[in-house]
Amino acid sequence: MRVVLVNPPDEMEAMFGVGSVFIQKYEPLGILYIAAVAREAGHEVEVIDAYAEGLGLDEVERRLLALQPEVVGFSTLTCSGTSVYLLGKKLKEEHPEILVVLGNVHASVFAEAYLKNGCCDLVVHGEGEYIFRDLLVWRERGGETATGRGLEALEGVSFLAPDGALIRTPGSGVIHELAELPFPARDLVKRELYHLGEISNQNYVGGGDKVGKTMMTSRGCPYRCTFCVVHQGHKQRRNSVEQVVDELQMLEEEYGATYVYLMDPLFMADRKRVFAICEEIQRRGLKVEWGCDANVKLLQPELVEAMDAGGCVELSLGIESGVQRLLDIVDKRTTLEEVRTAVRNVQRHSDIQIEGLFILGLPTETAEESLETIRFATELKLDMAQFSILCPYPGSKLFEELSQKGELQTGVREDGSVDLDVWRRYSSYLLFTDNEPIWVTPTQTADGLRRMQKRALRAFYLTPRQIWRQARRVRPDNVVELVRVAFKGFF
Repeated sequence: MRVVLVNPPDEMEAMFGVGSVFIQKYEPLGILYIAAVAREAGHEVEVIDAYAEGLGLDEVERRLLALQPEVVGFSTLTCSGTSVYLLGKKLKEEHPEILVVLGNVHASVFAEAYLKNGCCDLVVHGEGEYIFRDLLVWRERGGETATGRGLEALEGVSFLAPDGALIRTPGSGVIHELAELPFPARDLVKRELYHLGEISNQNYVGGGDKVGKTMMTSRGCPYRCTFCVVHQGHKQRRNSVEQVVDELQMLEEEYGATYVYLMDPLFMADRKRVFAICEEIQRRGLKVEWGCDANVKLLQPELVEAMDAGGCVELSLGIESGVQRLLDIVDKRTTLEEVRTAVRNVQRHSDIQIEGLFILGLPTETAEESLETIRFATELKLDMAQFSILCPYPGSKLFEELSQKGELQTGVREDGSVDLDVWRRYSSYLLFTDNEPIWVTPTQTADGLRRMQKRALRAFYLTPRQIWRQARRVRPDNVVELVRVAFKGFF
């Protein structure tokens, strides 16, 4: 069966403005895993990464139809929700014979809206590799699953019954043994699309012949932060040490990777595994450098030293706030003292660089508490920092709570139609745009938070230490672009 999987165009310019230049282009691992499983099952699979190629909606449609697919799958995040809505609707109107399937968080949350507005035939919920494979069996057999039953026998899908009623089957396709999955089908996308830019929101700076890749070594997260959409309710599952280092070695030797970002929600959850991975990297003599997200509870000196020796060069710490009361409200389960200790451990025991991630405008946060977060960020002497405005993204617990109370615009009107402009407002980095926040805590104002976000950047970056540090990242050919972006963000 001919299958085309699409990483769609997104609304990056509308949602991030000139700040979109900071976003690196990495391979769309989610659909590449699905592609690998579908190909392993004997299907003819193509992948279009419209985001990385900079394709518009018309060009994506043209490329799709030229491939004559029987099934098209779209990965649908909030930043691409509008594009998928428009593309899917046009495909179903003009080519109803093509089976259109949506997956990922935004599609899962708004499954009914997509289905009832004629944008797709099916929505996959949760981890899609095996669900999508089973859908292809159902399609090949003319509407009959491997067990001889209909769609209702499949796990974790939504579709419309003949009378128009929404049907959602139970389950979410959780894969308990990640070792069963093949490596992502990276050969289905163009290598030259993915590189490390010289302008980046990461500590690690690209340019020249540096090649950046991404990996997933585990799924699920034991924490339940209310603003997060990552695998809510799923127990963490991990690849073995050998699998992790095998993939790292393959990326270094076959793809020339000089840097790999580990996309795990919490790579460091199993300390023994991290120690073993770092030891195996050294034993094999790998040169590739890497970074990951980290939880402050886990950064003890001995682990930091091992990670440094094993090639780790940067950590992103989800610090969120400098006010303990606010951390407790969003169920962060960390303390300010744990943050200070973690940062101190990394700085004293390694050369690993630290980026702090902060959120302004948490529920009930006052302007003075926002200022306290800014002061906390500057006191920590981090290498970089990001300050976002709280955005209750679809799929998070906070989104569910606020939308149920009627305090949050979801974009879905009472008649079931969709206001696509609302979806474009789901962004945490409004300082580079003229957009209004999708939600503001009643204790602050939209204008006040926008000014606070700019104030945070000025307070953190316009110091002698940071000016010198960031100046070393600048190349002669990107000075003008950086100044333009910085001026928009700071002032």
